Amino acid sequence: MFVNYRNNIYGICDVWDRGVEFVTRRTQRLLKDSMITSPPFFPEHLAPFQGIKRIVKEDLGNQSGLLIPLGDGFEIKINAAHAPQRQNFSCAHEIGHTFFFEEGGISLIKRIKIEKGETVGNNWLENLCDISAAELLMPSLIFSKYAAKYKFNIIALTPLSNIFNTSIDATSIRLCDFISKPCYVARLVLDRSEELGDLKLRATWLTWSRRRMPSKSSRLLFKPKLLGQKIGMLKALRTDKPIYSREWMGIVNFRGYCRIWSQSFSSGSQRFVISFIFPECDN
Repeated sequence: MFVNYRNNIYGICDVWDRGVEFVTRRTQRLLKDSMITSPPFFPEHLAPFQGIKRIVKEDLGNQSGLLIPLGDGFEIKINAAHAPQRQNFSCAHEIGHTFFFEEGGISLIKRIKIEKGETVGNNWLENLCDISAAELLMPSLIFSKYAAKYKFNIIALTPLSNIFNTSIDATSIRLCDFISKPCYVARLVLDRSEELGDLKLRATWLTWSRRRMPSKSSRLLFKPKLLGQKIGMLKALRTDKPIYSREWMGIVNFRGYCRIWSQSFSSGSQRFVISFIFPECDN
């Protein structure tokens, strides 16, 4: 799961934790109802259990998916222009939205909007549906057992992505949550604004393990600044093997040496690097 629950005499500590607990519990119940016990967990096989009558694939422009309420259930539209693994996540995300048409979900999102405001409430709703999608496609207990076979190392990303039929991005974010020590995970691409011969990487997104939700953003920080030479990351760009390095980095509020696991995926103009970054917090 994405958040450590801190219980007090009132139960779940705040409205965000309450939301995570709600979508996780509902997703796990849906999986139990489906009686599907091994990966991959295809969302179209799970959709009928939430009253989804049909899933339509068409060009949605910039949108990944839509949930359309019907008189007797729902219809999901998925962007046909996206890769199959992204379509799977989009479909699972829209299934998560159906939970907020139920009594518990309606009252929860109403409370979030009262406490945090309409804009934050809508942002949190989308993030809660992402959490639900991750749990639906990569259920905690099952995913952790597979990841443990690879000792939760970066070498697990390709096999886990294949086993669960999920993108490398989604799989890396999910794996980050099961790593016991503090960890950042970043996706980097070649900075093509730089001149030839001076290769540099820029981060497209960044997150970290069991991250608390800020009030006005998603779980991902987009276009974050990573300070440092990124030597291991650049080396990973040139090979298909995982690269392990130790170097100084500035990342969010941390400045100091980090242990870094990096690996490249895809090829050509689509090539990118995933890096797991472990701050040496005693420095």
